[in-house]
Amino acid sequence: MTLSTALSLLITVLVCGLLYYRMVKREIPEPIGWIQALVPIALGMATMEISGFIGVKLFFANTALRTAVDQMPSLMGSLVSAFMAAGMPEEVIKFIAIILFATIFKPRLKNVYEYILLGAAVGFGFTIMEEMAYSGDDTWMEIIYMLLRKVSVPAHMALNMLMGEFIGIAKYRKALNKGSLASCYFIALFVPMLIHTLYDAFTALNRLVVNPDSFVSGIILVLIGFIGFPVWIIYMLIRYKKKTGEFCSMSLLQE
Repeated sequence: MTLSTALSLLITVLVCGLLYYRMVKREIPEPIGWIQALVPIALGMATMEISGFIGVKLFFANTALRTAVDQMPSLMGSLVSAFMAAGMPEEVIKFIAIILFATIFKPRLKNVYEYILLGAAVGFGFTIMEEMAYSGDDTWMEIIYMLLRKVSVPAHMALNMLMGEFIGIAKYRKALNKGSLASCYFIALFVPMLIHTLYDAFTALNRLVVNPDSFVSGIILVLIGFIGFPVWIIYMLIRYKKKTGEFCSMSLLQE
C-alpha cells in the first residue's frame, strides 16, 4: 500500500466514521445496537468487490461495447461509460445489499431513520474498499488528485442514505397500508444511480477534456462535478441532521 493510498484511507475512515458515529448517536429515543451498526459496514465492503467485478465484465472487458462507446459523441460516451462502469453496477449491488440486510434484520429496524443509517453504513463500507482499490504512486500529482477526491469522500454515504430513506418510506407506507411503494423503490434505486452516473461522467470519465474541440466544455463539467456534488452532499447531511426526529417518528412497528 502506497503512502497516498494509506493517507486516503485514513482520511476516509476518520471523516466517514465520525459522520456515521454522530448519526447513530442522534437517533431518538435511543441509538441502534453495535451489531446493527457494524454489520452493514462489512456488507458495504463486500458490495464494492462484487460491483467492481460486474463493472469490469459489463464494460472494461466488453470490447464490442467499448468500441461502440468510443464512436459516440464525447458527452454521450462519458455518460454511457459512467453508467456501465460505476453508476449502474455499484448502486444496484448496494440496493440489493440494503434490501438483504433489511430482510434479515427486519425485527430490529424500528423506523425510517434506521433505514437511513443502514444506507449510510453500506456506503461507508463501500467507500473504505474503494479507497483501497484506488492505489496510486506517491507523486505530488497523485496526492493532489487524491485530496481533490476527498471533497466528496462521503459521496457513497449520501447516495445510500437517500436510497435507505426511500426504501424506509416504502416500508412505512406498507405498515400504514397506504401510498405507492413502487414509486419509493424507483426513487431509491434510480435517483442515486443518476446522480452517481452524472458525477463520474463529469469528472473521472469525462471524455470532453481530452478532445481539443470540447476541452472548455469538459472543464466546465469538471467544475460542476467537483463543486456541485460536494454542495449536494453537504445539503443532504444537514437535511438528515435536521429531520432526524421526523424520520425517527416514522415507526415501522405497526407492520
